[in-house]
Amino acid sequence: MKNIPVIVTVLLPLLFSCNGNTDEGRAVSTGGDGGPPHLELTVTDTIGVELGNADLVFGYIVDAVRDQGGNVLVLDASTMNLRKFSSDGEYLGTVGRQGTGPGEFQMPRGMAVLGNREIIVSDISASAICIFDDSLRWAENITGFFPRPPLTVTAAGDSAFVGMLPAMNREEGLRGYSIARMNMTAEPAVVYVQDMRPFDPSMMGPGADYDNPVFTSGADGSVFISGPGTDFVRVTGYLADGEEFLSIEEHIDRVAKTEEEIAAEKEDFEEFTSRTGRRMSRGDTSFEPEPYRRAVSELGLDSENRLWVRMGTCRYPFWQVYDMEGNLLFTASLEIDDPDIDGMTVRITENGITAWVPDPGTWPRVFLVDDPVIP
Repeated sequence: MKNIPVIVTVLLPLLFSCNGNTDEGRAVSTGGDGGPPHLELTVTDTIGVELGNADLVFGYIVDAVRDQGGNVLVLDASTMNLRKFSSDGEYLGTVGRQGTGPGEFQMPRGMAVLGNREIIVSDISASAICIFDDSLRWAENITGFFPRPPLTVTAAGDSAFVGMLPAMNREEGLRGYSIARMNMTAEPAVVYVQDMRPFDPSMMGPGADYDNPVFTSGADGSVFISGPGTDFVRVTGYLADGEEFLSIEEHIDRVAKTEEEIAAEKEDFEEFTSRTGRRMSRGDTSFEPEPYRRAVSELGLDSENRLWVRMGTCRYPFWQVYDMEGNLLFTASLEIDDPDIDGMTVRITENGITAWVPDPGTWPRVFLVDDPVIP
């Protein structure tokens, strides 16, 4: 008889806020005064230089992850290649270039390292998932995606991955997505969440991801999804077969974006429409960014099977970390002296932590972060 998982729903007040604790809005440990313990992550090294060795100069980093040996894989959409570095930052090799041949890319956007050590790269213009072995040798492409493969992919075991597949219904004017598990084919094996909505041209380009969920998955195939929202933390956990086993819900105070953030989003959208030649139709309204910051901006799972929920309300990377029963274990933050830290992307997987700023004011580089230890 199959065991049915117990759904655990956790309804908690926000126990630790990253806002308003100091003049800079930085976190202060509360482990000693009744709050959850707090862990401050440390950057141990960086990979990337502004000028010099071409192997270390990046153009536009779109993903960076560690493999099972601690090596760092960096996907560059500008140079159209995937580079491998040791855990100490030593350059180990490159695969890929712009093209349509085996192992070449047209528009790479995301990658993951599977449990069998294969590396998958999502190439949206080629409408394919490219597969490489752990020596960066191209193996094959997964094709048949429509209209395109997922931008973001996460490993879900030895030979499966999870991604957000785009969907459209031209007859009804609907666009949407499904978050699904794929067993190395373009056809979903399990669909966890699906949503369709009327087409809104203002939610194209830079603003396209704001109303989309974020997700992650683990080596056992479990999947965690958090939908958009500004005044609550809501995360649902699913077993590999789609059964729900965890629900975390937590109300928080909204945090308004600054005038500079709003202006930057409008500028990005105008630049996107100009660059792509898109024009708003007469009946469309002008682009108005969401005035509040997202509650949850990223999810991750570490080697101890702990769920890291990044709070989008913070001006630097800050997480609430839970166990698989929904208990808040501790909070964590990454606070470094970098002007672009608010825009930093952080990838937390069972193999380790990497971080980068997609559009830095300085130069593209990858930050290597120490392995988290329970405080």
